[in-house]
Amino acid sequence: MSTKVFTVFLGKPEDEGGWPHVGFSCMERAEYLLSKLRSLNQHIDFVNGGIVYNPEDVTIIYNKLKEASGIDGVLIYGLGANRLIPSTAMLLDSGYPTILGTDVFGGDKFFLYLHDIARKKNVPSLAVSSLDIRELKEALDLIDILHCLKGQRILIIEDSRDSSDQAHFWRRQYEKYVQQAKNLFGIEVLGLDPKELLEYYKKQEEGKASILAQEWIETAQSVVEPTQREIIKSAKLYLAMKSLLRDKKAKVITIDCLSLFYAHKLPAYPCLGFWQLNNEGLLGVCQADLESAITQLVGQSLTKRPGFVSDPVFDTPNSKIIYAHCVAPTKVFGKERTAVPYKIRSHAEDRKGAALEALMPPGEVLTTVKINLLARKTAIHQAESVGSMETERGCRTKLVAKANVATILENWDFNTFGWHRVTFFGDFRRIFFNFARLAGLSIVEEDKEGR
Repeated sequence: MSTKVFTVFLGKPEDEGGWPHVGFSCMERAEYLLSKLRSLNQHIDFVNGGIVYNPEDVTIIYNKLKEASGIDGVLIYGLGANRLIPSTAMLLDSGYPTILGTDVFGGDKFFLYLHDIARKKNVPSLAVSSLDIRELKEALDLIDILHCLKGQRILIIEDSRDSSDQAHFWRRQYEKYVQQAKNLFGIEVLGLDPKELLEYYKKQEEGKASILAQEWIETAQSVVEPTQREIIKSAKLYLAMKSLLRDKKAKVITIDCLSLFYAHKLPAYPCLGFWQLNNEGLLGVCQADLESAITQLVGQSLTKRPGFVSDPVFDTPNSKIIYAHCVAPTKVFGKERTAVPYKIRSHAEDRKGAALEALMPPGEVLTTVKINLLARKTAIHQAESVGSMETERGCRTKLVAKANVATILENWDFNTFGWHRVTFFGDFRRIFFNFARLAGLSIVEEDKEGR
């Protein structure tokens, strides 16, 4: 089912003065722009709500909007104005993500008026004023992404609702959080018993797992601690997770790996399996962390790249932040791009099982985010990668970056966002900003002073 955007134009009668000028046909301009937008956004169905010329038109169009079905967002586009129609503010009350656009030197009066109201009323909206219509296309793509998130399913493998671990803070209001994922993004969260994953594990072919394990070994820079048998068990668990995702029609799986492994309810750590899933465009997320799973799902949708879930560590005198975890994607620039080198290691904390040490590239802009759905907030900061740190302390993969560390530390809100953050290779601050605005999420810039 295609993304539907209800489109409203704001204009003036052709024979009246005002911007752009007397004799300007808003009808012809609207038809041209709709044609252009349809060619640029072929995946979007633009529902033409009509043009507002007077207060009576506002009521008619608003009623059409409320009666329309399957709408994913609204585009309110200013074409011209000779006078302000205050009742156009009614169009902001639809409850849908709303893009405010303007034909520059035409609908600017309406644009600024509605943008001011939208900000003050916290309407989930994004304002686009540009001579380049492709800016509007990028904004509309975000509504398409919101549409595509609807119906996505996240699998959580766990047998505990303990919320004491920072990765599980979201569990403090478990049912409410799961409902919020459905309400805000249309994401379904499906909790599964670890026994179901174990049954899938038992069904996997040993020979197939052995072949995959050998591929992992041969493409690794080195295998340090794990035995071949341990790597085969990890490959078998990967095959089980992928089969489970297929059968449950899900894209994301997150497992309470530490607790279940320590309780002997997991035959292996899922680290290598998560790595393989992330490189393929699916998502495997550590520690049954639903917040990080949702953040990574949103981020992958926006960037077309996998995220790296980590525990950040600070080196304040050297203005460095180190993102550390025992699993990371190696195709950090997308599944079609070349992978970074890696080593197969044991899990760092207990020196058991098999995990991954990715050797990350230097000189890249990093965008790190975390979404808290209950607080309706998005934390974000940026850094520049320096490379990898190799030390036996802490988790295996350690991505080192230069950043405004003192400010990030000063703004760190552990109670809201926990310890985990999700890092994407690339400069994506703007796209995360715009997505957050359309999704109705406030933004916390961790690397900016005065936040």
